[in-house]
Amino acid sequence: MGRIKVLELIDGGFLGGGQTNVLSIARILDKTVFEVHIAARGGGLFERKVNELGIPFTAIDLPKLLRTKFLKKLEELHNNENFDIIHSHGGVAGFYGRTLKKHVPRLRSVHTIHGLHYLNSGNLLRKGISKTIEQYLVQFTDMTICETGNDFLDAVKNRIADKEKTVIIPNAVNVSEFANLRKDFDLVNNLGFNKDNFIIGNVSRFDEQKNQKLIIQAAYFLVKKYPDIRFVFIGSGSRLRQMQDLVRESNLEDYILFAGESGGLKKYYSIFDIFVFPTLWEGMPFVMLEAMASRRAIICSNIPNLLELVKPNYSALVIDPNNMDDLFQKISSLYANKELRETLAQNAMIESTQYDESEIVPKVGRLYERVLQ
Repeated sequence: MGRIKVLELIDGGFLGGGQTNVLSIARILDKTVFEVHIAARGGGLFERKVNELGIPFTAIDLPKLLRTKFLKKLEELHNNENFDIIHSHGGVAGFYGRTLKKHVPRLRSVHTIHGLHYLNSGNLLRKGISKTIEQYLVQFTDMTICETGNDFLDAVKNRIADKEKTVIIPNAVNVSEFANLRKDFDLVNNLGFNKDNFIIGNVSRFDEQKNQKLIIQAAYFLVKKYPDIRFVFIGSGSRLRQMQDLVRESNLEDYILFAGESGGLKKYYSIFDIFVFPTLWEGMPFVMLEAMASRRAIICSNIPNLLELVKPNYSALVIDPNNMDDLFQKISSLYANKELRETLAQNAMIESTQYDESEIVPKVGRLYERVLQ
């Protein structure tokens, strides 16, 4: 019997959490058992990372509104490769992947929910339409993967996953890759900082969900109290220009740096004294796992999905993501207390080991074998 052929399908050519998950699966799965192919938007950082791994890649656009010509390209790819399993990641890819399953019933369909973002949408029409579509697609899903217990409960409650065909498999990180990082003083100098600066970092795309505005608002007051504090934002997105304008209008250009999108985050984690993540909602963010494995002191939102990752006052300080004063106070307390920073960082690093990809990714492989039985 030949290897099990799996198509990992995801939209977007950037390197976000879902894309990182796909890379982990493709890299760690047993090559003697599985043959992995990846399809996503081409021309971006994600495609370059896939090519570095030597994994077959097909560039395909997946518009949010289903269009026949894009589905036809996906069908042609399947007809050429004869996949056993299509594993879709996120809502848009799940729409196309499970529609393909409808047309090709023998194909097994696995779908990973990377956060139930549309349930947090203030647009009631979008929320209703998205939820109805997801409920319809359940019948073409052989197995659903949720990243957290909270997402599992919400998915079942909203009937966008069949309880009997849903499992919880968290995201995974290569813990050893981030362990024992040495502070990159060359990077510190290249960024225009010095060895005495206290550096606060955030890694995420710029949109409403990620809530970088809260950090900038707190920075306005923090730099007046602690002039040696600096802030580094890593990422791009629809609200980047808006946040850059806010920094300029607040006269914070000397204190806040926008470093853009980066494929080499380890060097940035190494210089952060604190990692701040005030997100409004989440699935299971890779940047949190990476910051934990990098042994960083973390301040994050007190939302349910993050509280499955960290323990308040043990492996992170948590905040109300709508309360700027809360963030100001938590940053101030860590700035003044190196011992507390070290304790939180050490505990976070230890907790990250349960999410090592060598333990998590084989669970995905066993799930693939299960759906083929």
